[in-house]
Amino acid sequence: MKKARIILTMIALFALLAGTMSFKVKRRQLNNLYYRTTGNFSQNGASRNLTYATLSPYRTFRTDTWEQPVNVPIPLYTGTTQSTTTVGGAFYFITVVSGPAWSTWLGIYDDNGQ
Repeated sequence: MKKARIILTMIALFALLAGTMSFKVKRRQLNNLYYRTTGNFSQNGASRNLTYATLSPYRTFRTDTWEQPVNVPIPLYTGTTQSTTTVGGAFYFITVVSGPAWSTWLGIYDDNGQ
């Protein structure tokens, strides 16, 4: 019984720590960026061209003190939402961008293969 209490206490502490860290990250806007892309989706003989969000190789924060911002020719977004659509009678769950594009003057940094 004592072991179970210790394990449950540790789980609760880790959950609290993760929640605190995610709040800090969201407040400071430290996250990866997404861009819009299109693709053809087919199901039951029907086809549809959809625009959806995919993870870009850029982020909104530095990982090195000397890292310089980069110029990116495409609009990048921080927010995404889940959406549903039907193609040929079947449901697809797709991720779409939401909100305004991330401003380049706020800094866009390359992932550097991380």
